[in-house]
Amino acid sequence: MAPGKPAADGPVYALRPHTSLSPGLRSIQQQRAGRKPPRQAVTPVKAADAASVPTGNRGPPSLLVRLASAFLYIVPWIDILTLGREVYHFFPTSLLLYLVPGPLAPLYYSGQFVPLIVFFLLFLAIVKNNKLHHFVRFNCMQGVMLDIVSMLFTLLRAYVPAEVRWSFILDIYDMFSWNICMCTILYCVFFSLAGKYADVPYISESVYLQVDASL
Repeated sequence: MAPGKPAADGPVYALRPHTSLSPGLRSIQQQRAGRKPPRQAVTPVKAADAASVPTGNRGPPSLLVRLASAFLYIVPWIDILTLGREVYHFFPTSLLLYLVPGPLAPLYYSGQFVPLIVFFLLFLAIVKNNKLHHFVRFNCMQGVMLDIVSMLFTLLRAYVPAEVRWSFILDIYDMFSWNICMCTILYCVFFSLAGKYADVPYISESVYLQVDASL
């Protein structure tokens, strides 16, 4: 031992850098050192895989698609025919709207369960069918929602008290409900023929959610 140097308390161990760092700590050290972390390899998507991703057929609707979308509003149109008796009486020209469904109205009411069967056919065969155009599926679901609204007007009319049923209040109610439903249906038919999505407040939002959830 050299004189003047204190003796060491024990053996001196050389510290070596810890090489088993986690990937997260290694990337942090590299960023502090001014180096970018290595990029992860990106697996290219094959053309077959990209084609299998459902896009919902959201292209521009053709003429056939627009006609089919407008025709689907015939169901709520039929359900509101009974509410327009007073309108047909005061405005005879409105009978043209009554004659539009033609022979489809007697077929629709030919059986007790026919409206229920039509509802499930529209919902399961068109709305839930991803192979069809998104424009058709949207208008079909919106027609179903409008049909439910028109049925609610009809059911509410059936439970009106007798004092109101035989008064002018029920006539005003029929004219109001018929005008609301018919104007909404004509609005949707016009936009469908134009190839645009008809935006009905409070209804179109739920229709979008229902149709997009089935993609």
